[in-house]
Amino acid sequence: MDPQLERQVETISNLVDSYMGIIYKTVRDLMPKTMMHVMINSVKEFISSELLAQLYALGECSALMDESPEQQQHRVEVLQKHAALKEALAAIGEISTSTCTTPLPPPVDSSWIKPSSFSRLLLLLLLPSLPKTAASGKPGIRSHAPPVPRVPSAGPKSSPNGSRQHTSQQNRTPALVPR
Repeated sequence: MDPQLERQVETISNLVDSYMGIIYKTVRDLMPKTMMHVMINSVKEFISSELLAQLYALGECSALMDESPEQQQHRVEVLQKHAALKEALAAIGEISTSTCTTPLPPPVDSSWIKPSSFSRLLLLLLLPSLPKTAASGKPGIRSHAPPVPRVPSAGPKSSPNGSRQHTSQQNRTPALVPR
């Protein structure tokens, strides 16, 4: 067979395959939409021809749209709660804007009280986080936490991949990893 004819047959075959793929995808996409369209149209026709005719045959169309007594009562209760909550919010807003605060008084100096040995033991058991001087009855001096110790760095070092790192970065391990 002629090679040019073979190429033409192969090209036509590829074109037919791609065309059939497009057709298959289009039908697969349109089928659910068409089914829903047919179903909705049939329901719409049923509502307009049968259901509305039956509703109008009753003759009390305005009564069907009226609110039931239970719904009226519920609506009134919700409106009353809404008004009460608005008043409460207004009262809270007035209180929070008109309230003034006074500073706390200074702490009481209780250094003149001599605790007994039982109260010292009780303090040590109940308040282990206090400094020993506070539990012994003598006033303790409170200060800030000590600063974090720094690792001395000798300057940047070159890593095997060519980037430069400080020695503190090379020695750093994550806090949760045991050493």
